[in-house]
Order: sequence, then C-alpha cells, then structure tokens
Amino acid sequence: MLNPVKNLMKDNELEGSVSVISDEITITGTVTSSGNLIINGNVDGEINCESLEIGPSGVVTGTVKAGQCYLAGKLEGKLSARVVNILSTGDLNGRLSYGKLEIESGANIALKLRKTKQLSDTPVENLDNNEEL
Repeated sequence: MLNPVKNLMKDNELEGSVSVISDEITITGTVTSSGNLIINGNVDGEINCESLEIGPSGVVTGTVKAGQCYLAGKLEGKLSARVVNILSTGDLNGRLSYGKLEIESGANIALKLRKTKQLSDTPVENLDNNEEL
C-alpha cells in the first residue's frame, strides 16, 4: 500500500484511523478529525485533530490545534500543539504554542514562540480558540 508521508511518524505512534488530504485536493473551511490526519494537499482554514502530519507537498494556511504535529511542508498561521516536530523540509511562519518542540536542521521558521506547560496536559478539544499567542 502507498504511504503518502513515509517516515514522518513511526508505525507504533499511529493509532486509530488515518485520513489523507492528497496533493490534488484543496479544502477551504474547517477540518476536524479524532484520529490521524495527513495533509499532502492544501487547506485554508481551521484544523482540529489529535495527530497531524503535513507532508512535503502539504500547505496549510490558518489555525491548527493538534495533540501532535509533524511538519514537512508549509504552515502559515497559528499552531497550538502538545508536541511539534518540524522536519528539515518544514516551513513554519506565524505563531506557535507548544509543550515540546523539536526542529531539524534546515527547517525554515519565522514565528513567535511560546512554550506553555498547559499544552503538555490539555486535551486538544479544550484548547482555547481565542487565546492570544
């Protein structure tokens, strides 16, 4: 079976269902998933999920709230997540609130950072949409 974002997330970290927005898809609006969400296409709007992978061809513009986020593509806007991994091909521009952050050499970041203890223990659905970062 084709793996659209090979090696971003380890197999033992994948639990539950996986939804994929492939590279030929563009979505404008709100995307919500209780499982794993892989984006290789374009999303302009709001994303709420437990686990998010933005693949090398993925582009997200807007607000993201996730338990964990693996970024190999581009994200422009606000990101709130307990765990954030920005890979060497990742491009993050905006505001970031995180519990744990890992950035690989080569990643492109231009943002305001805020480490918050609250994100270490807060379920995704309880993150405040209006919280100013």
